[in-house]
Amino acid sequence: MSDKKAKPTRPTKSEKYQNIDKVDKSEKLDKASVKKAFDVFDYNGNGILSLAEIDRAVLELYPQLAKDKPAIMRAYKAADASNDGFIDFEEFGRLVDLLYYYNDLFKIFKKLDTDSDRRISFEEFKKGHKLMGIEARSEAQLKKEFNEIDTNEGGFILFDEVMRDL
Repeated sequence: MSDKKAKPTRPTKSEKYQNIDKVDKSEKLDKASVKKAFDVFDYNGNGILSLAEIDRAVLELYPQLAKDKPAIMRAYKAADASNDGFIDFEEFGRLVDLLYYYNDLFKIFKKLDTDSDRRISFEEFKKGHKLMGIEARSEAQLKKEFNEIDTNEGGFILFDEVMRDL
């Protein structure tokens, strides 16, 4: 028997994720579950989450959300109420809610983006504008709606432009 105390070790990935409930957007997590999830995201244990930590945790914990990087970036930016570039525990619950919210919006965007170039042409917009809740009686009205969303006047609607329009 040794008198030396064993150093505490950080749990392995499998131990860490063993009891973490994956967030279901249909149910809110209690504070203890939010804290557990935050601790899993916080890989370096410093009490704040960087975009890299969020990206990594989403990839490992929520793979269904991980392929939609623009939605992750938008959720990260929107959840950072302090504008310090990090997500703290107080902002974390909002981050999780926003990950699902922006992921749902990105799915609609992808349905409109039929050629998968991550931008919506006017032709794509004409065919799917109702998915965005836009009603128009004429092509001229549709073009006006399209141009209002296309804030950079690039001739295509980008995901960020759709988010600004909401």
